[in-house]
Amino acid sequence: MPKFKCLECKKEFDSDSSSPDRKCPHCMSRYLELIAGEIPHGKSWSAKSYSAR
Repeated sequence: MPKFKCLECKKEFDSDSSSPDRKCPHCMSRYLELIAGEIPHGKSWSAKSYSAR
């Protein structure tokens, strides 16, 4: 689970949210720094499959 630090209020928190719109639960700021872990991403463009008819 990634751990973030808010750049405005300096609070640290864990976030299991996979949405790209992450916010600090304390001050609702979107300015976050990733401290530990990694952010889960979707599939790469080359891994996506499309069907054409």
